[in-house]
Amino acid sequence: MTTSLAVKYRPTLFKQFYGNQATLSALQSCLQREGCPHTILFIGPSGCGKTTLARIVKQKLKCSSFDFIENNAADFRGIDSVRDIIRQMSLAPMDGPCRVWLLDECHQLSKDAQHALLKALEDTPSHVYFLLATTDPSKLLPTIRTRCTQFEVKALSPKEIIDLLKNICEMEKVAIPNEVLEQIGEDSLGSPRMALSILDKIIGMKKEEMLEAAKQQAQAQSESIDLCRALISKRPWKEIAKILSNLEQEPEQVRRAILGYAQAVLLKSGQDRAYLIIEAFREPLYDIGKPGLVASCFEAIQ
Repeated sequence: MTTSLAVKYRPTLFKQFYGNQATLSALQSCLQREGCPHTILFIGPSGCGKTTLARIVKQKLKCSSFDFIENNAADFRGIDSVRDIIRQMSLAPMDGPCRVWLLDECHQLSKDAQHALLKALEDTPSHVYFLLATTDPSKLLPTIRTRCTQFEVKALSPKEIIDLLKNICEMEKVAIPNEVLEQIGEDSLGSPRMALSILDKIIGMKKEEMLEAAKQQAQAQSESIDLCRALISKRPWKEIAKILSNLEQEPEQVRRAILGYAQAVLLKSGQDRAYLIIEAFREPLYDIGKPGLVASCFEAIQ
């Protein structure tokens, strides 16, 4: 089976991680000092490296594979699962100085599970570390967030995405036209994973087919394209509300998609609508989530 580019080139060291240099510097400094925090929370859009960074941190803590437990809260969300962690916390590491739990998409834990997790975070043994990752921290208990040292992993800029793709193409020894790389840079919503997924699909195509294929792949992967178009064309609120009701992407990623779409329209045509939309979506939605997305959409069409 062929390994996907996103898996093949997933960073395993800090120096391989692309972008987010301020976050990397702060995280490395945090790990180097005495009294490293036992609970770290990574927030940011999908596909931008939160889980990858958590795995690198696990290596820096010298945690062995025997003592590393990774769970996705989409499948692991009940109170019994957290109680199981609490029972295991008292056990000594099997091979190394510590035990590490990585809870991905931790905002999907039930409220009861979150309350149980809070107790674990308050009574963490010295040999236990928790690494949490979420696209929607607004759904976490405020008391959990205050117990964590928080690091934001931001989406990459189009230029950073293009530079990443050029490096990958060089290592893969494939030639992709610049206009195709620029299109992927605009359409991938700042997500390296999405950009590499699109690149995966078009490698091997005829050059004259690549640009249209890249556009189609981006639209297939983004549920927010219809919302972008609805806002630009100022459709009735009833239509926009229907799109919002069916939207399953995390709010911050949708915000990034809307900003990228509006920016492209503004640069190409100078539409006032695009400027007003950018103004309405200036603030990140990590803390307020979907209510903030709905409010920004309503503001954008007024």
